[in-house]
Order: sequence, then structure tokens, then C-alpha cells
Amino acid sequence: MTPNGLLAGIDVGTTHVKVGFFDGRGGEVACVRRKTPSDLPALVKVVTDALGECAERAGRGPEAIGIAGMAETGVPLDAEGRPLTPLIWWNDPRGAAEIAELGLDDATLYAAAGRWADAKAPLAKWLWLRRHEPGVLKAMRWWAGAPEAVAYALTGVLRTNATLAARTLAYDVRTGRYDADLIAEAGLDGDRLPPVIGAAEPVGGLVVDVPGVRRGAPVVIAGHDHAVGAWAAGVRRPGDVADSLGTAEALMVPAERAPDPRTGIALGVTADPALDGERTVLVGGLPTSGAMLDWALRLLGGKGYDDLPVLLDGVRLPTGIVVEPYLRGRVAPAPDRGRRAVLAGLDAAHGPGELLAAAVEGTCLHARWMLDELAAVAGAVPERLAVFGGQVRIPAWMRVKAAVSPVPVEIVRCRDAVCAGAALIAGRAGGSLADVPVLPRERHPDEPGLRAAYRPQYETFLSRAAP
Repeated sequence: MTPNGLLAGIDVGTTHVKVGFFDGRGGEVACVRRKTPSDLPALVKVVTDALGECAERAGRGPEAIGIAGMAETGVPLDAEGRPLTPLIWWNDPRGAAEIAELGLDDATLYAAAGRWADAKAPLAKWLWLRRHEPGVLKAMRWWAGAPEAVAYALTGVLRTNATLAARTLAYDVRTGRYDADLIAEAGLDGDRLPPVIGAAEPVGGLVVDVPGVRRGAPVVIAGHDHAVGAWAAGVRRPGDVADSLGTAEALMVPAERAPDPRTGIALGVTADPALDGERTVLVGGLPTSGAMLDWALRLLGGKGYDDLPVLLDGVRLPTGIVVEPYLRGRVAPAPDRGRRAVLAGLDAAHGPGELLAAAVEGTCLHARWMLDELAAVAGAVPERLAVFGGQVRIPAWMRVKAAVSPVPVEIVRCRDAVCAGAALIAGRAGGSLADVPVLPRERHPDEPGLRAAYRPQYETFLSRAAP
């Protein structure tokens, strides 16, 4: 890119679409955030309008456009590229019965796709369409995930990335090809799924009119949101660990190889392809991380994040309250769908601030447990933990995160690491991912006294939460 050029990043998320313009080091120049629509035409309009708005704010357009986002959400397209249904979301329960009826062997599936069968996967949705909407499946020329569908609307070319393809449940990460037998179970063939290209390989040039953005600007599908954020945070080799914070939390640990399928399934961790295809990334999730704080704020009468500084002011850490943060079951490192939140040690002396801080402590202690288990499976000693996402702006959260972490915590100072990462990857279109700049990070100050105070609380947490 030119010395003063800009890059555009698009992050198609479950709740919001983020579009931003960044400089060559990931510095934000303009950003637009909108609610994610439920249908493809509206989604494309949100993206193109946001690109135009960013160009107006920045005073110029980007040299390249990168797209990242959620994986399993997608849409069937007809031969003209028109959507045949609204977006079919990853959290739509349709397909659960159909994929269960296949009787797939989880160990065999995990060895190929790095995950187990569930209703989130597009394969489950194709099976549902085959049984309940056969006309849609017959008319479907392409299946496109949400990021791929946006790229297709911008370029007229449909492509995907291995980090997204793997989550269809029909892509074999070992061979780099779709599994013809699995696809056939849904009445499809591989010609109706997007070809897989590298994360820095351009899909095509922009072919639609966007005010302030030149036609022909290269468009890149950077990859799955977690993978893109981790790469931009500099988590690219064993020893590095990424912690993506939001409503849900994902811990990502690079490994030289995938774990034994029985081990991965037992821990509830997926084995995703690394963005550059050279390694595996073990991913453990906590579905209710930020959601725990949202829940606690609602209990306090609908308080919001703006109230947190006052509510947390003067709270002594550790609180002594042990929270198991499982509002909707536990995924990893000991899967238990029926597990629910537990608060222990709460008494009349505790106030609203202690309840909020304890919710934060519970998520941080659980993330530490995930890190210990994933690192053991990866066979790599963690050296640093790069943290990004909304919660990095809550000082108390970062204090607890750093105090319970076994390794130094580095905070990525970027409002949206995924959006910025997609832009930086687009800036290396046609080149090497190794050359993608790392977003600015700041090491959290060490507090030896606080770290020592949390050791017994972590042991208590493990005695209650671990099987």
C-alpha cells in the first residue's frame, strides 16, 4: 500500500456489523457500527453504506477491503446470486434432529473437521432444507456464509477461506477439500460450495458503486473472526495465546498438531486450521463471559456499563465470592450442557459492587482453567496472553485477568481487533500473512500481591467447578 493509504475492514458479527478504515499499522481513521440485518440484501446495504460513510469521514477511499466474520451463518443463493431465504443463523436450532439421525461418528468427524456434529453447522441446515424445503435446496446454486456472501455482492466472485469452510462440518482440514460423502447426505455436491482460497488471496475487485471507494479495489476474505483477531494480535505460534472477549469469550492456543479426537471431544475444544494453514489452533469457549456482567447489571435494576466505575469503586479484590459463570451450560474444558451459574460465599456484607466484581472474577478464573487445560493438550508452555475485545476497556476486569493469568497479559489497544485485522490482511493482498503488522499492545502492570491473593480463590474455584 502507499505510505498514506488506507485499508477497509469489515466484521460481520451476530449482533453488529463493523466497518472501519485504518492506516497501515491498524490505527483507526473512521468506523461505523450497525445492527446486523436478518436478510442478505439489507446486510449488503449496511456494508456499502458504511463503506461510503467511512470514505466521507476519512476524506478518501481504501486501497483494499478485508472481510471477516461469523462462520456458520449463511444463505442459499440461486443461479443469479439472489438469496432464496433470509440468513440462516448459526444459533437456529433447525437441523438438530436431522444431523443426529445421520449417526456420524464424532471421533472420525473430529479428525477431519476438528469438531463434532451439532445444529450450528451448515451441514445440519442443508439436511433440514432437504427434508422440509426441498425446493430451496434444488434451486440453490451456491451456499454462502455471511462473510462470503458480502464478498460475492461486492465482487461477483464467490470464494471462502479454510477457517470458515472448516465450520461447515463438510470440509476436511487434512486434505483441504470438501467431503463428498457428507455433502451427498444433504443431496448436494461440492460444486455448490465456495472454492477455498488463502486468507491473503484476493477474491476479486470491487464491482459495485460505493461513494468515495474506487471500483477495482481488491477484496479479501480474511477469515473467521476469532482467527483474524488472534492473528492481528500477534498470536501466530505455539507459546502465544489469544483471549477474545465479548458477550462470549474464546481462548485460542496455537499447536503444532490437532489433539487426539477423543481428547478434543472430552475437553469440548475445537481444532481449527490456523489462518496461514501451517498449524492448528485449539479453541475453548465460554458462552457467557460478558453476558455474566450483563446479567448482574440487570439484577441491579438495569444499570449499564457507564455505571461500572461508580459501582466498582472501592471494591476490595478478591471479593471472596466464588462464581461459576455458566448461565447457559459449560462448553470447555469439561462440557456440561446442564451446568448453571452458582454463587458461593455471598453474604449480607456484600454490596452491588462485590456482586459485579465476583461475576468478573468467575469468568477470569474459568478462562484460566481453560488456558491450563488447552496448553497441556497443545504441548506448548504459554508465554504471553494477548487480550482483545470490549472488556479491555474495563480496568477492574483487566486487573483480575492479569492477576489470575499464569503468564503476562498484553492488552490490544484497538476498539475492534477483528475489523482492523481484516483491513491489515487486505493490505497484504496477494502477499504473505507473515508480513501483516501486529496491532499495538500494552503489557498490563504486574501486581504480585493481588496475584498471590487470587491463588487460593483459583484453587477453590477448581474444587467446585472441575469434575
